[in-house]
Amino acid sequence: MVPDNAPSKASLLKWWSQFTTKKLPEYNKPTTSEHHPVFGKPLKDSLRRASVQISTANANGDLYVWGYIPVVVAKCGLHLKENATEIEGTFRVNGSAKRMRDLQAAFETPPRYGKSLDWKSEHYTTHDVASVFRRYLTQMPEPVIPHDMYHDFRDVLAKQPFNHDNVVATYRHLISRMPRANQYLLLYVLDLLSVFARKSDKNLMTPANLAVIFRPGLISHPNHELSPGEHQLSQKVLEFLIDQQDSFLLDIPPPPRSDPSSSWRPPSRPIPLSLHDPDDPDLVLISSDDERPSSGGWKLVGKDKQRIMRRRTTHEPLGGLPSSAPARLTLPRR
Repeated sequence: MVPDNAPSKASLLKWWSQFTTKKLPEYNKPTTSEHHPVFGKPLKDSLRRASVQISTANANGDLYVWGYIPVVVAKCGLHLKENATEIEGTFRVNGSAKRMRDLQAAFETPPRYGKSLDWKSEHYTTHDVASVFRRYLTQMPEPVIPHDMYHDFRDVLAKQPFNHDNVVATYRHLISRMPRANQYLLLYVLDLLSVFARKSDKNLMTPANLAVIFRPGLISHPNHELSPGEHQLSQKVLEFLIDQQDSFLLDIPPPPRSDPSSSWRPPSRPIPLSLHDPDDPDLVLISSDDERPSSGGWKLVGKDKQRIMRRRTTHEPLGGLPSSAPARLTLPRR
């Protein structure tokens, strides 16, 4: 005879399931796209939320926008240029998981998405910053060099021996064919990596080592990810691009003159671009069109009443700024 208070089969199964059903901890639960509006998103999508302008100026102080890069790339890149070029293994040593998570959250929090981040008041190490910088690139759904141009970039160095000048010319052409957003992100990252490569005697980040670390985010393809033998050629391509970074600055047209009587004259060499955060607190929105604006590529965004001065880059000689060197990124703190 079964007692009246005996547990039912259903209640026994429910009791037993608490020991056999695996529960995911909170930090492992799948997240929705709203939790990550910047990381893991297509480049154009993250740029629409948080971007920094690439600009230049004419002799009258008029600022003209040419393109955009993500805030996380700009902020982290500048911080690393200023503080990490002589630290051993900057991109090889991982940062703290907790601090990296906090820093990523700062770059994904509206409305500023990290633009107001003041490094001096924060506790992040250069390894934290470098790891988040690398994570952003690696988590993009498509690498900086698009999948449909993957083989084009690899084929240039696939045949040996090669003519150096011809290779440089071919890569310049390929870069000019890339979507605008990808062009400027690639050029900025190559500039940053070349700065570290020039100090590899201290940081141990040679072009070859940097190519191994950044290959997944810059030049990779899902068909080759499980074929380590294919990675070597991609790393060789990236190593060449880092080594020859100065050769790939685009020959963009100079900004227009606002005054016909200005003493400004078109330079004989490419104009160095600068990056800045406009005074307008609203985030910059970009068009989905990759073509140059009808005005020749330039959009007037403001006028600096004072003479525009540029600080020396990390690798710039004291004698002056070479016209092939990119300008420093300057973000006003709020």
